[in-house]
Amino acid sequence: MKIKRHLKAGYLAASILGLSLLLGGCTGQQNSDNANNTMNQADADNAEKNVSNPAPEATSEAESTAEEEYDLETMRLIKYNVYVEMNNYMVEMLDILDDYYRVVEPADEFAFVADSEYTYKYGVHSLNSSIVDDAVSVAAMEPAFDKLDELTLQIADPMRNLMNIFSDIDHSYDFADNQYEKAKEFHAVIQENVEAFGELSYEFMDAVSLMGTEQIAIDEQRMLDEGMLITYNCSHMITVTQALLNECYAQGVYDDNITELDLTNIKPLYDELAATVAAYEEAVNDKNQLMKESLSDSAPFSGLPNSLLQSVEWMIKQVESQQPIEDPGREYLGGIIHIEEVLSSVIDRYNTVFVE
Repeated sequence: MKIKRHLKAGYLAASILGLSLLLGGCTGQQNSDNANNTMNQADADNAEKNVSNPAPEATSEAESTAEEEYDLETMRLIKYNVYVEMNNYMVEMLDILDDYYRVVEPADEFAFVADSEYTYKYGVHSLNSSIVDDAVSVAAMEPAFDKLDELTLQIADPMRNLMNIFSDIDHSYDFADNQYEKAKEFHAVIQENVEAFGELSYEFMDAVSLMGTEQIAIDEQRMLDEGMLITYNCSHMITVTQALLNECYAQGVYDDNITELDLTNIKPLYDELAATVAAYEEAVNDKNQLMKESLSDSAPFSGLPNSLLQSVEWMIKQVESQQPIEDPGREYLGGIIHIEEVLSSVIDRYNTVFVE
């Protein structure tokens, strides 16, 4: 299977506190303080023990209580948040699969890629599969997100199966025994689920992208109306960079053919990003603005905004030089992958500063 890169969804829209309380009641899961969505061995083992499947009557009652307690707008934001989180886990899973297939041949019979410079287990790590249970829970709730609700139910099993096998690989230290017998078992599960997961995940992420565009436009206008200039400019730099990357993708341009990029629509987006970063710098240096937005740190994003702008500058210079990227599968200063990686860090930081 050829793994395509995909962007994280922009950011979360509502407080995760309400989300945790609601879904804890629906699925019987305990709340997690794991803000970065990563788990160590103990976390993974405890999660397996703590996730339960309540009887249909109990689940129905919990969902009914939740929907009575929260109005439709709150429920819409909660579902939006869950689906954004689901999207971002999918991005991480596609990265893991990309790493896995650098080492293992994408065929039903287990075999290593000849002369691979990587070793088995490269890039594979545990993920908390409780997000799948959360998504399945909200998929049954109102208001309906018809496309995403349907896709969630379709992708739940292959996504959970892959997450569980990633955890098994991560926690296995004897996979080489008996001529890689255990690795062959892991590989069989991956092969059984990867095609369905891949196809459905791209559909899911496209649907989240459309939903996110609409939600972000609403949120950014509200930020401006409320005078939340730091929050707005942080959000808008994500929005503009995603639009810029989408323009690259729409032209069919990636790092392997970056010299073919037409910069006609790229440069105005770069100018908008530069203006947004400048406006952010002005707002964050205003003590009154920091106080208005309850920010004690005068550099909540450290140097990330300038790093994001610089990553686009480097890409433009790379195109103008007409020099191809020698190793397009890796992060390269001047490449699209580098912009994606910096943007991912900005998104994570946004969710840490303004949401979590």
